[in-house]
Amino acid sequence: MNWTMKWNYQPASYNSLTLCLYLMLLILEFSGIPSSGTFTVSGPLFQPIRAWVGEDVQLSCYLSPKMDARGMIVKWVRGPLVVHLYRMGQEMEEVQAPAFQGRTKMLRQDMAEGKVTVSIHQVQFSDTGQYTCYFQTGSFYNETSFDLQVSERQEGAFSVTGPAQLVQAKQGEDVTLSCELSPKMDARDMTVNWFRNQTLVHRYPIREKLEASQGTEFKGRTKLLKRDMAKGKVTLRIQQVQVSDSGLYTCCVQSPDNYDEAHIELQVAENLHRSQKTLTVIVAVFLVIFLGSLFVIYFFCKRKLQRTRAEVFQKDQFQEEDREAERTAGTSLLSLRTSSFPKDLQLPQGLPTRQSISLY
Repeated sequence: MNWTMKWNYQPASYNSLTLCLYLMLLILEFSGIPSSGTFTVSGPLFQPIRAWVGEDVQLSCYLSPKMDARGMIVKWVRGPLVVHLYRMGQEMEEVQAPAFQGRTKMLRQDMAEGKVTVSIHQVQFSDTGQYTCYFQTGSFYNETSFDLQVSERQEGAFSVTGPAQLVQAKQGEDVTLSCELSPKMDARDMTVNWFRNQTLVHRYPIREKLEASQGTEFKGRTKLLKRDMAKGKVTLRIQQVQVSDSGLYTCCVQSPDNYDEAHIELQVAENLHRSQKTLTVIVAVFLVIFLGSLFVIYFFCKRKLQRTRAEVFQKDQFQEEDREAERTAGTSLLSLRTSSFPKDLQLPQGLPTRQSISLY
């Protein structure tokens, strides 16, 4: 009996708490919200990665959600070979495969944002293959894989390169994105397409109406700058960029005999000055409304107070007139009573005198 009573009384709250925690975990699991320390890893948007023999190539991986990777273990492998190993801020060159020793470098400038890039110097045919990017923090790890294809440069062949770092801009500004041909050659007779993810941003030359295939959000806002195309530089201008314009852009260049592309990441930040200006306007409007409301309230209160004072004064005046009328009526009555007695009338001794009558 005692055990039954204890089970019914004490563990009830414990069981309820356990059930609540279990339900919370289920909600987190099915809602897609990552628990603390979990993440996914993604590779380049466009695959495979292509490079010419003798070029430097950069391989990038991204954490989602964005988180600081500087304190993690990051390892790049190609099959059983260790390409590069980064552990807690240190690059462990001693564990690299001999084929990659002295040829790799970790680019750390974007690690705090969850982007990890390894650069391989002067790639060779033997570098072709599947690369795996591996992240670990604590007991949790994740990875992704993609292919690198290294080819011999042919006559008339070129490669397209973009800036090594992301392009940053503020909301409302005009921004330019550039890619270059290597070796430098005239790109004016080539076909150039710019994409953001899978959306067409701009096309050159414009053989048909651009708006028919261009993304709606870019219509009327893009222009290809042709002044440096003869030197192999292709530049796109986007006017009045918005935060929604952020993302990975691809510069695709095609000649009759060759094709290559480069990727450029654009990050648009909200214009704090504009936000502060908007906030100032909102505060100013609020203050005007607030002060106007105070003035209206003061005006009505003042009028009501004046009206109340006038009513009180008028009421006091009426009361004073009533008292004055009562005093006048009393005096007239007393005079009338006094004048009804003869002047020579002798009052008997002991009767009230005129003074006592007036007091009476």
